Amino acid sequence: MWARMAVCFGVFGLFAVEARAVSLSLVKTNITMPAGRTFQMPLTGSDPDGLPLKFSARVSNQKALKTAMAPSSNRSLVFNVSGVDANNQPFTGNLVLQLFEDLTPHTTARIIDLVNSNFYNGLIFQRVIAGFVAQGGGSASDPNFSSGVTFDDEFVKTLIYDGFGQLGMANTGPNDSNDSQFFITDVDLSIDNPTNMSPQSLNFQQPIFGQLTSGFDVFSKIMSTPVGPSQNNSSEISAPLSNVVINTATIISNSQDGVLRLTASATFTGVVNVAVSAANAGNEVATQTLQVKIIPNTNTSPAFLSPVPKSMTVTQNSEVSFIVKTTDIDGEPVSIGIWYAVSEASLTDIVATVEQSTGQIWFRPDLTLTGVVDLVIGAKDLTHSYDTHPFSITYLPRSASPTMAITSLNGIVKDVSKPGGDSVNVSGRFTFIGESDHTFSSNDVLVLMLGDPTTPLTVSFGPDSLGWKFNHGTVNGKARVISGLSSNVSVSAQFNSTSGTFKISVKNFDFPAPIVNQVQIGIALGNDYVTDVRTWVEETPGTFVPLP
Repeated sequence: MWARMAVCFGVFGLFAVEARAVSLSLVKTNITMPAGRTFQMPLTGSDPDGLPLKFSARVSNQKALKTAMAPSSNRSLVFNVSGVDANNQPFTGNLVLQLFEDLTPHTTARIIDLVNSNFYNGLIFQRVIAGFVAQGGGSASDPNFSSGVTFDDEFVKTLIYDGFGQLGMANTGPNDSNDSQFFITDVDLSIDNPTNMSPQSLNFQQPIFGQLTSGFDVFSKIMSTPVGPSQNNSSEISAPLSNVVINTATIISNSQDGVLRLTASATFTGVVNVAVSAANAGNEVATQTLQVKIIPNTNTSPAFLSPVPKSMTVTQNSEVSFIVKTTDIDGEPVSIGIWYAVSEASLTDIVATVEQSTGQIWFRPDLTLTGVVDLVIGAKDLTHSYDTHPFSITYLPRSASPTMAITSLNGIVKDVSKPGGDSVNVSGRFTFIGESDHTFSSNDVLVLMLGDPTTPLTVSFGPDSLGWKFNHGTVNGKARVISGLSSNVSVSAQFNSTSGTFKISVKNFDFPAPIVNQVQIGIALGNDYVTDVRTWVEETPGTFVPLP
């Protein structure tokens, strides 16, 4: 085949030069991926003048396989590395890895900060296991070398270990222990190769945040470097005998390489052909054909939690509430667990309620609870362990003096002999006083203390209770709660902070102690509360009304 030639005339004579063209190469021209999953396919392109390339793909069966390009705005991490290959020959070259800033913004931002601070310059790839990973970011004297700043796992359901040259975070094992060390998975992996499989056991254990896009020849030399026993584990042969050094690490805008995201149908198995193209602004195009074999998915991955708040601060007797999002890519049911961080014991002074349909979670404290409570929130499926996140609540003590006063009170209190026949129906007006914030919050807990002042019936309910509503300064609650000797108390209460009015109805209960001549109507609503003891008159046997 004749190469394209260009003829040029100049003052020194006639000469010919070879025309340059856009190029596109695939490190593999056939891949295997599981049905219902996404594969990150690296594309290595080159424009002779460094002009930006635009990548595209055409699929032979669009129902079986969907394609999308990772955004060109994703920057790339470049490691310039030196080492010794399998033949004991020295090498130096670049690894170029696209960072998935669009999918894992927090992880990539932290890595970019480390790169820009020259953290990685001079560090090594301290762990190399052929057929698995090359792990870097340690030091020659301390393989556990780190920045000392950990950050949370950032999992994405489309980022699983079914590819090659994938960039993941190395951690110490516990959730959210990512620091600075990373690894790159071996190129010679296949999801259906029983002797050299992709490490799917790492799914949602080690976060993926990028993809090797060029420098595969350099990476192959790293993977072939002679190794000996690890300093941390003498039974693992993984420590390079000659240091593989990261000379420099830099962040660049890379318009020459790309990542093709392939998403297979969950109901299709078979072969699909993909024509991948790279074009420059001059409409020069290079095309390669990729064969994609889609096989049944036989792997199950752990469920994971999306990030939750690190901490929240509220006033004593207020609830904390937020949305908890869980993901299980296999569609298995997910359960949420909550326990104390230090003792790992079940909760005792806080009641945690999860609404499964929305993922809303509420933490209702004991009335006397103050201070910092360190908790762990975890999510798990039927076959894997918990993905966990730490979470703390700080309860600030409420005011020592009343901040809400009852100014008028009407109604009837009945203390009768019929089991479950006692009732309270009262209404009135109130005013905010003292240090009150003069409002109600959707996280306030409503507590009512009713009956004899020395032995009142106490009922408590809040946003996790059936019928709880909060709207424009008005709190409405309607719930059945358990309290004292009564197991089926029906409570309805409305408080309006604008009009300063309230109504309370409680029925289907028994007072803990008979009422003699005084009735207590005590209200605690968030950090606005009052405990008024009023004298009521027995109008008829067992029926009490306020004094005129």
